[in-house]
Amino acid sequence: MWCILFPAAQSSILDRTISQVFKNEKPDRKYDGYTSCPLVTNYNTVILAEFDYSGQPLETFPIDQSKERWTMYHMKADVMPHLYWHGLLKGFWGGPGPYRKIMHLGMK
Repeated sequence: MWCILFPAAQSSILDRTISQVFKNEKPDRKYDGYTSCPLVTNYNTVILAEFDYSGQPLETFPIDQSKERWTMYHMKADVMPHLYWHGLLKGFWGGPGPYRKIMHLGMK
């Protein structure tokens, strides 16, 4: 089991904050501490636990993510490795924040 602690999102916010401080501007963003832990519960099911620094749920999908799902297994097995190696580490993926807003119709 592994958790993705989104350092690319954090580093982009840190870079922006440092630039603003050097310009004597007030920082306008704060990293929310988003973490994603796919918890494997069976051979083909996963509970996708997503939370912030304070341990509060920060779920991306508009479904009950506390239930075992085969779709979350495919997220863990097929999507997350690609996001990590080809998106996050190369600075192209900053986390699911924008997608979370779309999927929750801007209500979260």
